[in-house]
Amino acid sequence: MEKHCIHVEKVFDWIARSTKLTKRETLPHTIVEHDICVNICAPCGKKTMLWCAEKTVHAFGTVTVVYEQGCGGQMNVFINGELAFSLQEGESRSVTVSHLRDVHVECEGNGTCIGRVCIQLHQQLDRLGDCEHIRCILTDACGQPITPEQIVCRILDERQTVHVTLPNGKRVELQKIYVLVETFVILQCTRKDGTVWKTKPISLATIEDVLLCAPPETDIVCETITADCKVALLSTTCPQVLISVQLCQHIQSLGRVKVEIDGITCTPRIEQQVDVCPTHLSIPSCPLL
Repeated sequence: MEKHCIHVEKVFDWIARSTKLTKRETLPHTIVEHDICVNICAPCGKKTMLWCAEKTVHAFGTVTVVYEQGCGGQMNVFINGELAFSLQEGESRSVTVSHLRDVHVECEGNGTCIGRVCIQLHQQLDRLGDCEHIRCILTDACGQPITPEQIVCRILDERQTVHVTLPNGKRVELQKIYVLVETFVILQCTRKDGTVWKTKPISLATIEDVLLCAPPETDIVCETITADCKVALLSTTCPQVLISVQLCQHIQSLGRVKVEIDGITCTPRIEQQVDVCPTHLSIPSCPLL
């Protein structure tokens, strides 16, 4: 056996810890974004309502109407009670409205007109009381869903040495490490009528300190293992919510060290040849008559 000296990464210290992020949030401008598409099958000569906003909701968005086939005349589209535009068969048109209350159509002629209306709707809610179910989703700053491992867990530059007495009475030096934890959440509400709305990303962050054996030249690695997000509705009139994110994190101090080990030089083994041909089978002779 020979002595060998190699570089390896050593774990100087490793802790598992629980971190909780909480935030009491008032949402005065809750914006709901969703698409609504309705088929048009309306009797000609009669104004037909296709969509209307709730009285307590401020809505805005883009309305697109497609006139597929009809009664021989044009389709008149009314937005907020006023004529917005007219279409011939096979035509479509879009218009953006800042205050959207209702959409009606009226086809000229006899029979039935057929088409489709789609609304890219943005609604500002004054109340959250009609949420049948509300939950929070972990996201990045842009609102894209993330896994716990993607949560920001960053070590700040400051590192202080402190003296700590262990349970066995021994006094040791440890380092106080400051950790920044940040994530974003989106609140998702399922309303009683089945529609779903989401808020914009809401930031939650905290700076906490931990004690580690982290001598100079060591690196601190922080990883989030699990994350659980809960939200509770506190007030429906403001509206106000309480958000809580419970994290389980692993924090390690790592450093490169030299280790002496016993070993021998490795050489490749000789390949073993395997005979894949079947063994020759002898055919018995015919019996003599």
